[in-house]
Amino acid sequence: MNGEISLNYQVKEAALKDSFAFWQSFEDEERVLFYHPFQQQLIMGARRLKTFEPGESYRGYPYVFSTRTFFPTLKDPKWSGLGNETIAFQYYLVEEKAGQKLYYAHETADISAIPPKEFAPHRHDYEVLADDYQEWQELFECAKQKVLAGKVQKVVISREIKIQCKTMVSITGVLKNLMEKNPHSFIFAYGKEGKIFLGATPEIVARKEKGQIMSYALAGTRARNADEGDEQGKTALLNDPKNRHEHQIVLDYIAKVMNTYSDEVLIGETTTLQLKNLYHLKTPLAAKVKENSSLTAWVARLHPTPALGGYPVAEALAIIARSEKHERGLYAAPLGIMNEDGDGTFVAGIRSALIEGRTVYAYTGCGIVANSECAEEYAETAHKAQTILESL
Repeated sequence: MNGEISLNYQVKEAALKDSFAFWQSFEDEERVLFYHPFQQQLIMGARRLKTFEPGESYRGYPYVFSTRTFFPTLKDPKWSGLGNETIAFQYYLVEEKAGQKLYYAHETADISAIPPKEFAPHRHDYEVLADDYQEWQELFECAKQKVLAGKVQKVVISREIKIQCKTMVSITGVLKNLMEKNPHSFIFAYGKEGKIFLGATPEIVARKEKGQIMSYALAGTRARNADEGDEQGKTALLNDPKNRHEHQIVLDYIAKVMNTYSDEVLIGETTTLQLKNLYHLKTPLAAKVKENSSLTAWVARLHPTPALGGYPVAEALAIIARSEKHERGLYAAPLGIMNEDGDGTFVAGIRSALIEGRTVYAYTGCGIVANSECAEEYAETAHKAQTILESL
């Protein structure tokens, strides 16, 4: 079936044996991948078609991809050119349970010209280049002193782990591993000018659908342990005072923002989210959109939540900016896909890495509160970093 989706795009059904053949065929071009686990929908876009001005309509574009950096400005050259824009691509491949569709603009796209491929799992030989525990201790002590002095209730600190692979990183291999090992997470990748930022995040910043905004408080973590059953681990997390306190800070903040901009806010039950290596505390929130405010406006209101920065927000961000030696770039920052109506999902770019050539910069962090312990928090960041290490 061929048809017309809008003034800008044609659409046709596709039948690629492996959807990553589309991804590979645009290897040297700007491209994006976004997998939505709830909808079991995979969207890939390639070759930039349009960059949108703030407030400009997306009408006529089936999907747009939007990013913002954690802090408004960037200094580290490895992040240059990445983030703080909303773009449409010339080609989209969309895969759902019902099948595949190819959207294309301005020219005839012959999907049959993409060679049929199947990609075998790929394993990389790699080395973690430095032991950063001493640096972590200094960062931790700085953060905890600020908490104990009453400057902040919580501050989220992070690590940049530099990894060197013996060969060029197979991006397709990493993405396939992420999707296979993290079926309940949002898988994302954005590649441009030889660099690619990717990850498998469990955290939604904001989701807009039919006049309703949804978000999730996701904070409080416990490692999955082979010596205890999942139910025992989840119950222990639900009943842990330190993690409940950390979670409540995030929940209260999101609820406060929602109540500021909406007359109708619903807060769900706090439960646990089980991932491959971890459990998290999770509480859903929903708000009725007032005055048709956009999803990007809601993202700006919510970012960064105390799950990603700390609380109070401004004070926590000042500590992070002064104390962390690396630049966060797109790490822990919002990125998402929207349709032409502006509905869609923004996630937090955590459990993530920036890859260039043979070098992988993996990012991982955790929240520091009054009764946090340095070694325990470092171990938590190591558990979170497994998402990227296992994908290699």
